[in-house]
Amino acid sequence: MKFIVSVSALLVFAFFAFSIVNAEPIANINSNQALTADSAKVHKKVKVKKENIGIGPVKDVKLGPINKSLVKEGQNIFNSKCFACHKLNTRLVGPALVPIVKKTNPVYLMNYLLNTTEMQKKEPQLKKLIKKFNGVVMPDQYINKKQARAVLEYLRSNVKGK
Repeated sequence: MKFIVSVSALLVFAFFAFSIVNAEPIANINSNQALTADSAKVHKKVKVKKENIGIGPVKDVKLGPINKSLVKEGQNIFNSKCFACHKLNTRLVGPALVPIVKKTNPVYLMNYLLNTTEMQKKEPQLKKLIKKFNGVVMPDQYINKKQARAVLEYLRSNVKGK
């Protein structure tokens, strides 16, 4: 029993030592700022033209005041389908979403949510973005138009200075 405890303690120590050795150095800014800046740099290089609506069923989106009931639904969808790879203001597996929402046509965003695989194969801007994120592609989330609109509304609700 003593042997098992000793080996377990050694493994835990080795894990933490390895994590510390491979950690990014922390400068005088916090990690959220560093990741946000990094994500913004990636997005600046891969611009989606405002007139580009992507490939999919959505041809127009009427934006008005933020719809709070759609925000709540969108937040639930985001938390169940998106949060594992995306944060709102920091890069994770995928890019930070708020900077993208600020600069991208909402029709394009909805078409991407609804027609993810085809757009990743055919849209030059997405191909460049995928390359910047080490070839990681977003899996199709199998959501409908109402759900895509709810996610868009949730993301819009997080943009400052709308």
